[in-house]
Parts: sequence; structure tokens; C-alpha cells
Amino acid sequence: MAKKKIKQKKWSIVLLSGAKSSVKYVNITRYLLHFSILFIAISTLAVFGYIYYQFYEKEQEQKALYEEVKKRDLDMEEAKHEIELAKQENTYLQEEVLTVQRYIEEFKKFEERLAELELEVPSATEGDRGGGTPFSFGDHLETSDTASERLLEMQAELPELIASFEQTVDRLHAYEKELRTIPTIMPTDNGRITSHFGNRADPFTRATSFHSGIDIAAPLNTPIYATADGIIISVGWEGGYGRTIVIEHGDTYETLYAHLNEIYISVGDEVEKGDLIGGMGTTGRSTGVHLHYEIRRNGSLVDPYPYMTFHESQGD
Repeated sequence: MAKKKIKQKKWSIVLLSGAKSSVKYVNITRYLLHFSILFIAISTLAVFGYIYYQFYEKEQEQKALYEEVKKRDLDMEEAKHEIELAKQENTYLQEEVLTVQRYIEEFKKFEERLAELELEVPSATEGDRGGGTPFSFGDHLETSDTASERLLEMQAELPELIASFEQTVDRLHAYEKELRTIPTIMPTDNGRITSHFGNRADPFTRATSFHSGIDIAAPLNTPIYATADGIIISVGWEGGYGRTIVIEHGDTYETLYAHLNEIYISVGDEVEKGDLIGGMGTTGRSTGVHLHYEIRRNGSLVDPYPYMTFHESQGD
């Protein structure tokens, strides 16, 4: 049995160009009509979407422009405020200048009036008539003149005083720098001196011998400090000195720290006054835990005690 072909429904569109013109019919299928309506709807939405996007973009640009204008307005207000403050400060300074100028002018006028005064000082006989003590402007004028002269002298001396002060400051800086390379502090925080510089009885032989430094006794590993800025030139075992550190302080001084138990630095290290360099010990030819401390000045041994107590003597 043959299948019946489904006949599609058609829509007719009537086209008229005028009252007396012929009628034209355009037949379209239902599917074509639906497709046309859908196409028109999508096109309409696309157009509206594009228009909306354009409006949105414009709105965002306007907002950004508004924020920029607002920021510029704030910057302008801040600039105006700074300018106003500058004007106020300038006005204040001008007023101060005018005030100082006014005082100077008044002082000058006062000096001119004093200079122009021709006062006669009464004699003793003339003043006796009234029975009172005659009043004299002489002392007052002399005092004013003296004060003016002194001010002028001070003004003339001021540059020389400033130059002298600057030279003094420079000398103080140079002295402070030089003092950094002079061993003027104690090599330990605590301890007691058990042997001084010079001749003494040798602790081993009891014979008189020269002691080249100062011995300070304290507990094992008591901190030992560099007594001036310098460079480590020797570290290690030095015969009877045991474990030893030698520091060179510029061209003049050299210090030695002997019988150490611990050493915390190496040859070539730069140290500053007060830096920790080792711990006290009893290495080498030693009868107990102590530090043997020496100072050489221009290659010659000197008594360390005056250097160790330098700041105490300065305080006295």
C-alpha cells in the first residue's frame, strides 16, 4: 500500500502597490516562515546586543574618564593646598624679615639719636645748689657705646671663631681616628693582674728576669678582646707563649696575646677595638690560666699598664 505524501501547508503573502494595480501573491512554506521569523528575531537580538555593548563600552569609558577627572581634581586641590601653605610660609617669612628690618631701623635711629645728643654734664659746683646729687648721662652713653663697639668686635671675630671651632672639630675627629689604633682598653672584662711589666722573679727558676708584658689571671676561656683596630698578622703556637695572637695597629703599635686556649680569628682578618678574638688559657710555658699581654710601640716593648688604664686616668 503506497504511503500518502504529506502536503506542506503554504502561506500566501499578498503584495499591492496601489488600488488599481494587480495583486501579487507570494507563497511560502510554514518552515520557511518559521525560519524567517527566527532569523529576524536572532538578527534583532544581535543588533540590540551590539547596541547594548556599545552603550556599555561608552559607559565604562565615561566612568574611567570621570575617575580620572576626579583624581585630577583631587591632585589639583592638593596642589592648591601646598601652594597655599607655601604662600603662608612665604608671607610669614616676609613678615619676619620686615620685623627684623624694622628693629634694625629702629636700632639705627636710636644710635643716631644718641650720637646727635649734645649733653652738658653739670659741674660739681653747679650741682651743689640743689643740695642733691647731680645726674649724669655720661656713664649711660659710655655703656651704650661700649656695647655697640663690643657687638661690632664680636661680629668681626665671628668668622675667626667659626674657623677655629671647625679646626678644633677636625682635630677631634683626627684624634678619635688615631685613638682607634692605640690600645687603650683592657684585653679582658675581668681578672686580676698577677705580674707586671719589668724585672721579676721567674716563676720557674726564681731567678730575676725581664717580664715583657702584663699577666692577667681569670677562669678558663675568659673572653679576650682586641685592644685597638688592626689586622691579624700572626696566629698559632709561639714556643713558650703557647697559642698566640699578634695584631698590627697601623704603623705604630702592635699587641700580643699569649697562652690562649681558644682562637676565634685568622691571619689577615681586620678587627675593631673591643672585638672578641680568643679565650684565656694556660698553653705554653705557664703556671696557670692567664693572659700574657704585650704592647710594642715602634718595635720596642712598652709597659701596657698606662694604656690599659688610659680611660680611668682620663676620668680622673
